[in-house]
Amino acid sequence: MDDRIRNRLQETSESLSLYSAMAPSDIEQVFNFSVRELEVAPSVSLSKYTIMLGQYLITLQVRFNTARVIASQKKKVLERKVQELIQAGAVEGKTLKEREANAVAITPELQALELDYDEAAAERDLLDGLDKPIIELINAFKSELRRRAEEKHYTDRERNA
Repeated sequence: MDDRIRNRLQETSESLSLYSAMAPSDIEQVFNFSVRELEVAPSVSLSKYTIMLGQYLITLQVRFNTARVIASQKKKVLERKVQELIQAGAVEGKTLKEREANAVAITPELQALELDYDEAAAERDLLDGLDKPIIELINAFKSELRRRAEEKHYTDRERNA
């Protein structure tokens, strides 16, 4: 990745305190929460879990965005180098796709760039969509907290009636 782009990402992340939003160390406790414990779990614990998941979601989104930018940049570098070789007439093939594949196949530097891109794309793809189940879990905890608050309100109203 170009140093200017890397520096810009770093500056933006630092200015938004994104890298200080590290995943909470107790996040495994939330992921291992048993639904059988829901009725006896204190509301303060459920609120804590909701906040921890929100913090984790921020961290996850930062990692996904960073992986997406890195993969995009690596792909651009690879495509640029392949085009340079093709335009120089150093690669044979009938179609553009065939010439692109041949350029990578005959050039160790391009093979390394392709491997770098594949690794970055794999990380991006791994992180893509992980936010959805976490959001669902946050919403489940919020629903339980809302249910408890409504139940308490109803019980208090019945007592005072």
